[in-house]
Amino acid sequence: MAEAVREDAMAVLRRDPACETLLEVVMFMKGFLSLVIHRAARRAWKPDTTGGSTALQAGDIDRKEEQPTDDGGSTVKGTRFVALLLQSHASSAFGVDIHPAAQIGAGVMIDHATGVVVGETATVGDGTTILHGVTLGGTGKESGDRHPKVGKDVLIGAGTKILGNIFVGDRAKIGAGSVVLRPIPTGATAVGAPAKIIGFTPKGERPGSSVDISLAGVEPLAGNKQVVGVDKKEDATKESLGLPVDDGVSANTIQKVTETEVEGDTEESTNDGDAASSSSADNEKDNSNGEEDEEEDDELTDFGTPARCHWIKASSHNDDICPFRNSFRKITSSVCSNKDWISHPKLRTLLLQQGCTDGETVEVFFELLHHVPASSQARQCGCIPLDIFSKYFAQIACEKTHLDLQTCQALAHGDLRTLSMSKKASKRFRPMFAKLGRQMTEGAMKTIPSDKSVTLSLPPVSARRNSCSKSEKNEMEEFLDTSAFAEGINI
Repeated sequence: MAEAVREDAMAVLRRDPACETLLEVVMFMKGFLSLVIHRAARRAWKPDTTGGSTALQAGDIDRKEEQPTDDGGSTVKGTRFVALLLQSHASSAFGVDIHPAAQIGAGVMIDHATGVVVGETATVGDGTTILHGVTLGGTGKESGDRHPKVGKDVLIGAGTKILGNIFVGDRAKIGAGSVVLRPIPTGATAVGAPAKIIGFTPKGERPGSSVDISLAGVEPLAGNKQVVGVDKKEDATKESLGLPVDDGVSANTIQKVTETEVEGDTEESTNDGDAASSSSADNEKDNSNGEEDEEEDDELTDFGTPARCHWIKASSHNDDICPFRNSFRKITSSVCSNKDWISHPKLRTLLLQQGCTDGETVEVFFELLHHVPASSQARQCGCIPLDIFSKYFAQIACEKTHLDLQTCQALAHGDLRTLSMSKKASKRFRPMFAKLGRQMTEGAMKTIPSDKSVTLSLPPVSARRNSCSKSEKNEMEEFLDTSAFAEGINI
């Protein structure tokens, strides 16, 4: 605890331009003082009866229950009201309300601190900077784990409200006045109410330490969008829809496609394999035969074996609070399929079949999108090309989700047999998995040299036979001691 207090003081001295000496931090900075009192309150809330120091890392969620000791050690029952008393006095003196059970890492700065509220089950990682008016709260009267989990080196702007049991990844930036209702992936920059992801935090930057409130240097989420002249507007529209510019497609056709297009962050059509907009096809049938067919399709795989992965219907996104709303160009599901791309809704539905959370799916999609070239049309449409998906997905999914390496590799290569998905689940992804399987086969074939690149100068067959016989005879005569061999035989 003492070490965490020292790191907090040094963090304020380094990051706050209004603070010139360490004495000012200790005497006058109420954000620092409120953190000191919180750490003492947490020690009382979760006393250490073993004599060691109490861990203060943000990941320290599961703490063992303290038991009474023979030497009169403190217990939770005897110190709970002491912790609440410290919290109450800190709230009255500094206007900062941090629950004693909240877990706050070391090197944290709460600048100005007025109006900061941190809930009971919230966690804050090391090196994070929180400005005034920030709330890490719940979304209602639910009990249990209900507050946000903030990673390391995060910058949270003034007046930001982060609500619910959601995760804000390491090195994330949250602009001032934002209302965060959905998970924010690692290295993302989000602003607005509700918060919308606008770009990537520059590589190597630690927003919690740099305290760049202006959000300068943010890499755009959709890459580099080229400005198209008025005379090329129709060609640009064709290109954005995946249609060839010189194919003679009429303006009426483009208008028809445009009218049926959907947002890149909404659910796609049934033919493209997405789940939410195909809910009408997945609903229970009225007759009993239909119900039996649906049940059977969800119990067996395409290979006739019992399915381990059953169909999970993805809940529809609320477009108004989706973190990727209006970030990408509009695109139809048919264009996405023809281009061999994977959209965010399809990736989300695929990972939900494997039991991943919304936070994990956002992390994977965001990291994959960063591997797509900034000038790529797929990046501007918010989609992942299949070659990039196949190359990077396994490594990223192992880091960002709970899935094991075998499952991640099976998803990256389209291996339905290993995934053991039911017929009802696999039929949404068969076209995509077939393309991934072809890409894997073509990649393996490229490593084998073609006949034209390999020239074999072989002697005639009869000569090869004679040479082989001769070489074998020479080897036998050289290594076989025939005299010793004959002496050892008794007939």
